[in-house]
Amino acid sequence: MRVHRLRVWFIALLLLWPAALSAQQKPEDKNPVLITADQITYDRDLGVVVASGHVEVSQNDRVLTADTLTYNERRKTVAASGNVALLDPTGNVVFADYMEVSDDLKNAVIQDIRMLLADKSRLAAARGTRTGDIDVLDKGVYSPCLPCAKNPLRPPIWQLTARKIVHDNAAHEIEFHDAWMEIFGVPVLYSPYFSHPDPTVKRKSGFLAPSFGASGDLGGRIAIPYFWAIAPDRDLTIDPIITTKAYPVITGTYRQRLEGGSINIDAGGTYNNLSKIGTGDASGTHDEFSGYFFGTSQFDLNDNWRAGLDINRTSDRALLQIFGLPHAYDPALTSEAYAEGFDGRSYATIQAWDFQALGSNITEQQPLVAPLIDYELVGEPGKYGGYWSANFNAMALTTVDGTDSRRLSGRLAWTLPYTAPAGDIYKLELSMRADGYWVQGVNPNTTIPSTTGNTGNGLTGRLFPQLAFEWRYPFVRRSGGVSQVFEPIFSFDAAPNGGNPALIPNEDSLDFQFDETNLFDPNRFTGLDQVDNGQRVNYGFKWSVYGNSGGHTSVLLGQSYQINNNNSFLQGANIPHQLTDIVGAVDVAPNDLFDAVYRFQVDAHDGAMRRQEVGLFGGPPAFRIGINYAFLNGNINDGSTAGQQQEFYGVLNSKIDDNWSVFASGRKDLQTGLTLEYGGGVTYENDCISLKLIGLRTNYTTVDVNPDTRVALIIGFKNLGNYGLSF
Repeated sequence: MRVHRLRVWFIALLLLWPAALSAQQKPEDKNPVLITADQITYDRDLGVVVASGHVEVSQNDRVLTADTLTYNERRKTVAASGNVALLDPTGNVVFADYMEVSDDLKNAVIQDIRMLLADKSRLAAARGTRTGDIDVLDKGVYSPCLPCAKNPLRPPIWQLTARKIVHDNAAHEIEFHDAWMEIFGVPVLYSPYFSHPDPTVKRKSGFLAPSFGASGDLGGRIAIPYFWAIAPDRDLTIDPIITTKAYPVITGTYRQRLEGGSINIDAGGTYNNLSKIGTGDASGTHDEFSGYFFGTSQFDLNDNWRAGLDINRTSDRALLQIFGLPHAYDPALTSEAYAEGFDGRSYATIQAWDFQALGSNITEQQPLVAPLIDYELVGEPGKYGGYWSANFNAMALTTVDGTDSRRLSGRLAWTLPYTAPAGDIYKLELSMRADGYWVQGVNPNTTIPSTTGNTGNGLTGRLFPQLAFEWRYPFVRRSGGVSQVFEPIFSFDAAPNGGNPALIPNEDSLDFQFDETNLFDPNRFTGLDQVDNGQRVNYGFKWSVYGNSGGHTSVLLGQSYQINNNNSFLQGANIPHQLTDIVGAVDVAPNDLFDAVYRFQVDAHDGAMRRQEVGLFGGPPAFRIGINYAFLNGNINDGSTAGQQQEFYGVLNSKIDDNWSVFASGRKDLQTGLTLEYGGGVTYENDCISLKLIGLRTNYTTVDVNPDTRVALIIGFKNLGNYGLSF
């Protein structure tokens, strides 16, 4: 019995497919082989061991069953016949009628192979052979589709058939010869030859799934990506876009992993007359090179510091829009270099920023900000809970013909939080801020940077002390399965009435939105160039309801009263009264299927609505909607030159059943009545295939691109990838 025990593990190795004829067991694996059978005989004269009747062989996590198992000592072969089945550790199950293999694994024959893979895919072949490192399957069929429950003999949705499938175990390559893709049993696509890496290979060079399309501007379009696995830590994907009405666009993506970091580069270019392609206007233009470069990187310098570099540049925005490349409709491209450090209760960052304007309504006088340094430190709480904090900032901002600004800023604050025995919550903060500026080209008549009019140069600065006090008193009530929290909020902020000299340019505080998120902030500006001066009282309340099932509803309402009448923030937000607008938000989410948010700003004097935002999302899978509505008064801040703006965006998703779903979306400018974009689509998905048909009409008109209609059909084959057709 000792002889066949030593040999039987060969069967467990050779019946795995794709590892059926390729897996190699480690020589040091000495785990025992367990054999059970109705009968085991050994013919000494012939040198044959036969196990018959309910034969089961197991080793580790492999289990082999067969009607008969034979080992021939003289021929050095192992054979299994009759209802051969093998379960491997990955969950794959191999079935065969007969298998014979040499004990050195160099030669083998398997008849009528059938395999159920762990992902429910199926593989079958009439015959399989091994010669050295080469495995050959004759008349192979593969499909990930489940058989029809009503008629298992019905052809699957799709399958691959091949006259011959060759597996090179040394090169780890699988080749298909005379292969057809069949849809419902009908051959629709033929390839005389194609290959792909075997499952043991994670990355290998080769062509990826192509995409096809057509449009009026570009004509026929095809993209055939090629993936180059340069090394285990880096790769390059070259993706040329070839069209019938324009010269090719060569794009590529490079990725590299480093010790403690990574690099990603996306770049491309072409030689075309982009104006003629996008708008049909070729007057005064000619073919010229256009390109783009988008790169990101990040590195861990040590346990406390990391650094990164983001570069985003293009020579022509039309290149991105016409060919559907990244950042096609961004108003500007931002490049950044940075380093940041974390150490206990402190944080430091050093940055450099550069901007490239893309929108036609954005000035080309974009600044270069380098360096921008920030340091923050929060001290340990003292005996009574008070703690110190410090902030430091340094900035150098340069433009070609506009304003130049150099800034040093420091802030020291002491904060004392306190919870009274009655449950009300207090917070007191005392701070002192000092700013110093050296500027050139500042227009002292406006807080918005300008290159026209009288300009001033020189040194300026300010000292800005501030006191901030906040009080909250949450009242909690529990009734049945509902908890209510009502929280009145009051705060008082006091600072000097001045603090914003005309010679200090406003470069980083141009966003003057007054809403419930900054109502109780001592400084409502987004940056440091402007200070929220004067004295004001802020008051409001928050009421929340929470259910045991997880639903909640909340209402926040508040207002400020500015004691001085020349506050910089209110002037920027175009609020002419000391009693500010009323701001608030309502959030209703009774369950996981519904969430509605309403935010608003109302003029307290005449009741006029200055801002409204509505977001509504929810519904069951059969009818799930998303709605966004925005209304902005054109004079809501000094930086706005447009009139009233109203926009509506809606999307509907409906999952009809387990396979079918549809969606529709649209965006409309309610002020002008122009429908900006609309579209929809239908999707079919099952266990092995997905089909998505999408249509989109855009009515945006720019100097580079006219309105456009696009339709795309995307077909996804399980385990093969997605193939797209757009026109």
